[in-house]
Amino acid sequence: MPKKSLPHCQSCGMPFDEAHHEFIAKEADGSESIYCTYCYKDGEFLNPNATVEDIVEMGVPHLGCKIGKQAAQEQLSRFIPTLERWKNKQ
Repeated sequence: MPKKSLPHCQSCGMPFDEAHHEFIAKEADGSESIYCTYCYKDGEFLNPNATVEDIVEMGVPHLGCKIGKQAAQEQLSRFIPTLERWKNKQ
């Protein structure tokens, strides 16, 4: 049974809307992943030692340009730990 596509990367939160669908990573078997190509490739994380804090800091400039750096930091600090990659690592 194929995995259900999620609305965003389950590592960094990148949206998988029409504009970003091409960034959905593939598993080693070629199937669609729940992660983006910036986080994952061929069944492996590109940065396996990343922490929630690393991912938050990576996302702040992207979201911060829309809502401000502090708001982005706060929002991502709440959101990123809820994603599949991080749920059981807290």
